[in-house]
Amino acid sequence: MRIGVGCVLLIDLFIRSLSIRAFFTDEGVLPVEILKAYNWNPYYFSFHALSGSLWWQVLLFGLNAICIILLIRGYRTRLLTFICWVFLTSLQNRNPFILQGGDDLLRLILLWGIFLPWGERYSGKTASGGQIRFSYANVGYVLLVASVYFFSALLKTHAEWHDEGTALYYALSLDQLRLPVGNWLYQFPELMKMLTHVVYYLELIAPVCIVLPATNYRLRLAGIMAIGLLHLGISMSLYVGLFYAIGLVTLTGMLPTAVMDRLDTHFGIVRKPKDTDDTPQETTRLHVFVTETTATLINGLIALIICYCLMLNLGNVKKFPYMLDPALVKFGNTLRLEQSWGMFSPSVYKDDGFYIYSGYTHDGHYIDLKRNGQPVSYDKPSSIVAEFESDRWRKFGENYLFHNNNYMRPYFCNYLLTTWNREHPENPVSDVSILYMKEETLPNYQTKALEKNALCNCQDK
Repeated sequence: MRIGVGCVLLIDLFIRSLSIRAFFTDEGVLPVEILKAYNWNPYYFSFHALSGSLWWQVLLFGLNAICIILLIRGYRTRLLTFICWVFLTSLQNRNPFILQGGDDLLRLILLWGIFLPWGERYSGKTASGGQIRFSYANVGYVLLVASVYFFSALLKTHAEWHDEGTALYYALSLDQLRLPVGNWLYQFPELMKMLTHVVYYLELIAPVCIVLPATNYRLRLAGIMAIGLLHLGISMSLYVGLFYAIGLVTLTGMLPTAVMDRLDTHFGIVRKPKDTDDTPQETTRLHVFVTETTATLINGLIALIICYCLMLNLGNVKKFPYMLDPALVKFGNTLRLEQSWGMFSPSVYKDDGFYIYSGYTHDGHYIDLKRNGQPVSYDKPSSIVAEFESDRWRKFGENYLFHNNNYMRPYFCNYLLTTWNREHPENPVSDVSILYMKEETLPNYQTKALEKNALCNCQDK
């Protein structure tokens, strides 16, 4: 799991780096000053928000990449896990408008990884082997993974997930998300209805199989495989970035010991037994006291985090009568324990559409900035998914629509204008208009007529 999480972190960092100027500098869509003024929690921290300069972000990205590589290698694993968690939390706090549920899971897995023994194998340690022992951190990690799916099922309260069975139809109706396998599946309404119920009950039952301390490891393995198949289906049907990859690597840490031993044998990996030196080690009462006190404090912190996360998830359930105390919420904000696993809950949203970035040239023509200066067309693209450079841009576009984010609209508009003029000095534009062509999904493969919404206009200074 450590190696898998490290690889996902590295891929995620690379994807973010492709838009480093747009998402993390003052030249982009969210300058530091605007972040701090409108969307900042005083209990957050972010080294990436200390400066809006490009060189500062490049430096932090480079240091982050080095730390991730060392984590994959297994060098000083506990320390490097903590450092990678700090980097990831700082990076996520810098721009919340490009985040999705998988980012919460990745951040929380890294937090648990600080306490997990995931440096015992495939690392720089010379002595490895032996069975992983019970610990509070193991419990917290297993409950986190189970919570993602169990609470997601509890939050799916709309009839689309139950009597109607139309949730998957509405999800695959979103052209911003639908991938090739989704295109094929979209042709079969009865199959989508059946799979809607399959997904719901899988999310409800598989976590129970994972959490139950079954004497037979096959029950846990069945739950892990079921969730793994769910993620594989998502990866082929819906454009959700690295969510499926994050979900898959977090499952690997729960593979039963018998399975891992067989994998070691299959790949010819021989575990070196731990040292069996029976020479008595000299200890002092002070050393024992400090060790036991430290372990008690760490276990107390872990138990508090477990209780906090459970109460936070239960508080999202509509009929649960209790909410967390505000003082505990502040504690959770500092560690970024926030989480909500409402994937397509309580129902699937119906609004779909696509963006048009219209630029007005100095010679009096309107050109489409997304299509390399071609004349503006209001026709629906053949593939809306292909319009996005990455899932980060898709998520940003989703958040850009919300009325409570109006303050950020001019900055994206100005970013488009300055970027186009910098990259196309031979054909500059004097102003840019951001339009959104909204299409609402209706039952039985019907949609409302496209509705043109003007979101922002900016002019060259």
